[in-house]
Amino acid sequence: MCNSKYSSLFSFEITYSPKFNNSPSIEFVSHNLYEMEVIIRALEEDGIISKRKSEEIRKLFIEKEKRVSEILIELGIFGEESFCEWMERRFGFRSIRSIEEVEISLVKLFPKNMLTQFMFIPAKHEGSKIFVASPEPFELPTKKISEISGITNIEVRVCSPNLVKTAIDKAFHELQEGGIEEFTNKIIEEAINKNATDIHIIPSEKESIIKFRIDGRLKNFQKISNLTFQLITNRIKVLSHLDISERRMPQDGRFSFKNYDIRVSVIPTIYGEKTALRILKKSFDFSLQKIGLNENQLKILKESIKKQSGFIFVAGPTGAGKTTTIYSILLEIPRDELNVFSIEDPVEYFVDGINQIQINSEIGLTFPKVLRHVLRQDPDVIFVGELRDFESADIAIKSALTGHLVLTTIHAKDVASAILRFVNLGINPYILISSLSCGISQRLVRKICQNCRGNKCDVCKDGFLGREAVFEVIHFDDKLKEAIKEKGNWTEDEIRKLFRESGYSLLEDEIKKKVKDGITTEEEGKFVF
Repeated sequence: MCNSKYSSLFSFEITYSPKFNNSPSIEFVSHNLYEMEVIIRALEEDGIISKRKSEEIRKLFIEKEKRVSEILIELGIFGEESFCEWMERRFGFRSIRSIEEVEISLVKLFPKNMLTQFMFIPAKHEGSKIFVASPEPFELPTKKISEISGITNIEVRVCSPNLVKTAIDKAFHELQEGGIEEFTNKIIEEAINKNATDIHIIPSEKESIIKFRIDGRLKNFQKISNLTFQLITNRIKVLSHLDISERRMPQDGRFSFKNYDIRVSVIPTIYGEKTALRILKKSFDFSLQKIGLNENQLKILKESIKKQSGFIFVAGPTGAGKTTTIYSILLEIPRDELNVFSIEDPVEYFVDGINQIQINSEIGLTFPKVLRHVLRQDPDVIFVGELRDFESADIAIKSALTGHLVLTTIHAKDVASAILRFVNLGINPYILISSLSCGISQRLVRKICQNCRGNKCDVCKDGFLGREAVFEVIHFDDKLKEAIKEKGNWTEDEIRKLFRESGYSLLEDEIKKKVKDGITTEEEGKFVF
């Protein structure tokens, strides 16, 4: 630990040999020996202490395992103020003297054991600079400080030992030993343990609240003070490599947590920044056989995939499981034999054998632009995360007509309403119908708890436990396409009628079956559809 920039002030070699009966902690000595010798030698040079007093200080350092700054004040050589004044004069440090100068919210970002071990506090930050203070500021863990705070410009200042203790005590009065880092980790771990898909951290005027989305519903997890709320927000921003000083504009990011990818969205509200975290498994272990398709639906979808051309879409609201279905389809495709692309915003799961492209509108990397360039890459299969505009939809649907298998998702009630959504985007209805291979609509319904049969118990809390997917799968064969084209100007109900006349069970019908079979309730069925 003798690589400090202050070592050039002294021409001595630090060695340690135990001379005293009580054996000190090797860890304590290794962390603090250098600082002690720097300060003792400087005090001797300034004539403040004698050689005899130096040996007394060294003995107390070993026997009591106390920092040299604490010993100097304990022996009356300095007071709190005079110690800081001497450090300023001797080493050129500026000082922080008062607890009012310390941003307690910043202190809470750091693990308590790290602050006590190195005896420092992150006192405040201004723009892109963080100020850290310590009674012995020669060998601070600057790399770790930068990792935790997200700030690389560090200015070191001196303070009294008591100020460090006071700031740490004040910072960790509400939080537990590990600080905000451990507290944030525990929130995420608890969400994962409860099979939550999302974490919401919501500010309000008097206090903030953390909610988990479990089985499609938001459930209260914990109320927190607005100070702790701000600390958690800052910690998540640091993990996601976001700008902690930016509080006026929305920001998006992501970070890894054990075997999960955490997608982060931060958006300003009148009471502070609301944060939403989407929890995604790194390993995608779904397949078409496992997602809940019945035998006939599975057969239709597999046949559509084997054609390796045409347009397949998955419709449904947010949280209906569309991404799971799309990735299950992608995993069904022989990726070692085909040139497969995905264009997403953002990329949800990382899959070997797929050329995955992340949209970045800020630099002009938009869906239409990427689609045009992908078509020059000799693609076999293209997954477009979502078709939201005419240009993207037009390129994708025309690609499906020219020998490519094109997959996408769309926010729509069911297959019939999805068709009209595409038409409303400006797509020629006859070109659209000609391109269609398979249309899927889906929902996730909560399942009645089998332990209490919906009467609420300690296992489920609300009568439901887990969810099950419900699907509508329509195969657009030539006969159905011609029937739709002959109809001319369609309404959603007219298209649904054609589907039923062609022998298909619609989403509404499939949900009613789940109710009849005792899997879910009538109220739940109405809620999701």
